[in-house]
Amino acid sequence: MPTGLAVLGFGVMGSALVSGTLRASLIEPRDILIVDPDPSARARAERLGCRVAADPSYCVGVERIALAVKPQSFPEVAQSLGQLSAPTLVISVMAGVSMTRIAEALSPSVRTVRCMPNVAAQTGLAATVFACSTACTSEDRDFALRLLGALGIAVELPEHLFDAATAVSGSGPAYLFLLAEAMIESAVRLGLDQPTAERLVRQTLLGASTMLARSGTSPADHRAAVTSRGGTTSAALAVLDAHGFRPMINDALRAARDRGVDLAAAAAAHAPQGTGSTGVA
Repeated sequence: MPTGLAVLGFGVMGSALVSGTLRASLIEPRDILIVDPDPSARARAERLGCRVAADPSYCVGVERIALAVKPQSFPEVAQSLGQLSAPTLVISVMAGVSMTRIAEALSPSVRTVRCMPNVAAQTGLAATVFACSTACTSEDRDFALRLLGALGIAVELPEHLFDAATAVSGSGPAYLFLLAEAMIESAVRLGLDQPTAERLVRQTLLGASTMLARSGTSPADHRAAVTSRGGTTSAALAVLDAHGFRPMINDALRAARDRGVDLAAAAAAHAPQGTGSTGVA
């Protein structure tokens, strides 16, 4: 069943990929095939005008396949797909699954783009890193840029830096959410009611993030501009410095990076081999 794009998995990230594709008018809904065993997911896809299927085997012959399934589901999905004989572009958003593993499971001839968007893909404001295999053509890279660009910004990196990038942009939203939690809790302790605290914190972080994103000014210069000597901001930042704020952030990102390395190694160690010359899935 040839089609413009097959998306395996219609959860949060698969839905975001399709929404971005449609928003950017890259592919017509009727040329998108959504594969998901969940009937409710297929129903959501049908409401968008996409074609649906429950089994990955329906993707045979598709020129472009997006793998938006959980990493632990990949061996089963790969077995259903079998060895892809036709030239296929595989776009993977599976965390910790290398391009080498994808090629071993599906075919050495697949052209793979590995990418890691973050949760803001749901709003079209994602920060996504991606890498292209050596088999990818310039057209493959251009398509990936257009697709991922519809989710926010897309930055090309060597695959060996994915764990570091995941620690920064992949896990990054959680750091901001934690900061928001802490600021709201502290505001309530200072006497503000909960709704007021939440409203002020949400807008403050939105405003500051928007200023940082839209200007060419460095974070350090923005900080200096709002920090008067001997003022309230200066007093707050002095406490953060005294508690080792910067070393703590460095340790946190390093821990996230190292955990990513460990998880990828563990997944690779338990991955079945492909169905071609490398073994049986």
